[in-house]
Amino acid sequence: MRIPAPRLFLAPAALGAFLLSGWASVFFSVDTELVQYAAIAATIVLGAFSLSYSGLNRFAFLLPIIATLIVFAQISFLDTRQPHPPKELKFYLILVFCAYCACFVLRGAAAEHFVRIYVALCFALSLAALGFNRTADTGAQRLMQGDGNPIWIARAAGTAIMYFAYRLLIEPRHRGLRLLALLPCVAALILAGSRGPILSLLLGLGALLLMTNRGALLLSRKVWAAGLVVVLLAIAAVVLAPQGIQDRLASLFVSNYSGSDVLRMNLYEVSFGMLRETLFGHGFGAFEASGALQPYPHNLLIEALIEPGLIFSVFFFALIGYAIRRLYLSAKRDQGRELVPTFLCALAIYSLANAMFSGDITSPKELYLCLFFALSTALVVRRAPQPSPPPRHPIPT
Repeated sequence: MRIPAPRLFLAPAALGAFLLSGWASVFFSVDTELVQYAAIAATIVLGAFSLSYSGLNRFAFLLPIIATLIVFAQISFLDTRQPHPPKELKFYLILVFCAYCACFVLRGAAAEHFVRIYVALCFALSLAALGFNRTADTGAQRLMQGDGNPIWIARAAGTAIMYFAYRLLIEPRHRGLRLLALLPCVAALILAGSRGPILSLLLGLGALLLMTNRGALLLSRKVWAAGLVVVLLAIAAVVLAPQGIQDRLASLFVSNYSGSDVLRMNLYEVSFGMLRETLFGHGFGAFEASGALQPYPHNLLIEALIEPGLIFSVFFFALIGYAIRRLYLSAKRDQGRELVPTFLCALAIYSLANAMFSGDITSPKELYLCLFFALSTALVVRRAPQPSPPPRHPIPT
């Protein structure tokens, strides 16, 4: 058996550490920004070993797209004349970095290694959250609150659940082991107390079901039995969870007007007031300067409309829609048998849906990575093999 080169593992591992940089703040009270920039530097250095002319051509194709996004974002500064905040520069850096990774890290076999390494990191984070739950906040008592944000645990657990569900759909072997691997991820997802990843996971699983054409499995008794086990575990986790988490999860079905609901109502009230003022955007950092209870509205669409503006948002979400459609069609072509396009499509849908509930414009890094991966593959044109011309016979003399 041929052992892959170490660079096929190291660069994807550094990229996975970048996407899950919140683990540092959850477990070790380390600044997330520091971990992100260190992972970016490591990925760029390791990805440099995979430089190629085809990758450079793809990267050169993506740079004008990023430049267009930046130009459209600058329209909002023509009237406001506000100083450019650090979040704006961070957003541009993330875009360029994700384009770099799509061209030089996620190439060939390294793309499959990235998916598996990233899922392994998500699974390890879920297990660590359950095993080393030292502290919880006195309010909602969510899993591993500490000095970090438990939504990192919920997002990682949801990603691992999607991968194991994908394997359950396409491979009949080892289903028992994959079902066992699902159980701690479901427990971590519930105990983290974040509602956005739960709702987003339903969309991601639905997309996997469509891409793999496994709707007939819903009639299988084994599938219903496995689903019943997972549901019973989720119910047990909810029952055993602290009262704060139970209240948060109950608000998925019945509004209990909790502190989180009051916070979001304030954010949306401020957001709609700012949207009525101008459609061309107030500039990055304008929402934080508005005096709202949070520095961002916890909704990617609203934040894009408020700060970079309408023109940026139309082009931005058109690119996202095109990328998801391209990944979806690529996955459907092989009925979900290709790991990379199928999982990245589900991951993009999962990340986009979660971005409508939490985080700011720099948070859905998985979405931006999937976006540029799909755009970079647009340069690859598959042509049917042309028949070779018949050999020319010499003219007799």
